[in-house]
Amino acid sequence: MKNKNWKKKAEDILTDDLLVEELQNKNQSTNLLIEDESKLAYDILNTVSANDNTFDPSQKDLLGKRITHTINTAKRRNLIISISTAAVFLLLIGLTTFFTMNNESEISVFAHNNQSTPLTGNTRLILSGKEEIQIHSDQSKIAYAGNGKEIQIDSSRVQQVVEDDKMVYNTVVVPYGKRTQVTLSDNSSVWLNSGSKLIYPARFADKKREVYLEGEAIFEVSHNKQRPFHVITRDMEIKVLGTVFDVSAYTDDATSGTVLESGSVELKYKTNSLLSQSKITMVPGMLAVYDPIEKTVKQTQVNTKLFTSWREGYFVFERQSLEEILKKISRYYNVSIQLEDQSLANETFTGPLDLRNSATQVLEIIAVMINAKVENIDNHIIITRI
Repeated sequence: MKNKNWKKKAEDILTDDLLVEELQNKNQSTNLLIEDESKLAYDILNTVSANDNTFDPSQKDLLGKRITHTINTAKRRNLIISISTAAVFLLLIGLTTFFTMNNESEISVFAHNNQSTPLTGNTRLILSGKEEIQIHSDQSKIAYAGNGKEIQIDSSRVQQVVEDDKMVYNTVVVPYGKRTQVTLSDNSSVWLNSGSKLIYPARFADKKREVYLEGEAIFEVSHNKQRPFHVITRDMEIKVLGTVFDVSAYTDDATSGTVLESGSVELKYKTNSLLSQSKITMVPGMLAVYDPIEKTVKQTQVNTKLFTSWREGYFVFERQSLEEILKKISRYYNVSIQLEDQSLANETFTGPLDLRNSATQVLEIIAVMINAKVENIDNHIIITRI
């Protein structure tokens, strides 16, 4: 036991630089040490020093090479770990891109490649991404024959070439202040609101019906269990068999939403996971709002008329803020609206507004309810508090 105590204390001595220096100077007179412990530490120090001198030049060279080899091996190991980590990361990105590209439908690719279509001027029908037809009416109707080759535009008729083995995509661009109804080749109807764009095949494929939407539209889909109908937007994909629903997916809105009036739909949306989507099934009377930042969907029970009444020519509001109302009216009439007093933005309004009236007349109805006045100067409407 005594030797073990000496050894332990001797190790403590050898880790103290000041005491080691005393031992090296053969100065063992310090009162902090017991004689036997000092001697043991001194002997250990001498042994280590002696062994250091026993290496001949070839042994030292060999030892140096071994140390260098060990260091280089450690460096290579760390480099391999770093490269492997980066490779896994790049592989993950590559797989994500691969799956995204391969999961992206043909119509989505077409939409992404044809984005430069300004929402100004007249309503336009673009055939096969090339020929453009101007439609001058504010409320227009476009109807396709079952073969996709014949198109009725208001009172005129046009034709286009549709090959049996090739998908032909057409685009309807509805600027602010305009609306249009499109009857597709399967007899489904789409009501496009102001500031919207719809891309669709002149004639649908045999197994699936797909359209791409930017903006807002109400869909009344003809039932066909063998050919489900898909509405694709920037953030969502809605799958239906036969139903009536509204989709709002304006690019300048913070969120996208879907309101189901009848039937049922399956809604797919992007999540925070790199390689997956989530989906929910909606029932009539529900509003699903997708937040592209949080990548979540929130469902609430609503009065669907609040979202679909514009198809009938009027807006219905229920305790909605003036800020939200003005955004809808500005889009619908293509007018600039300015609030002189920003505190008015939080005022709420409930009731219907007849859209057959002018923008000024519609806003004057609201102004009476919130003690404000409306001025229209060169199609620029100013609202001030009384």
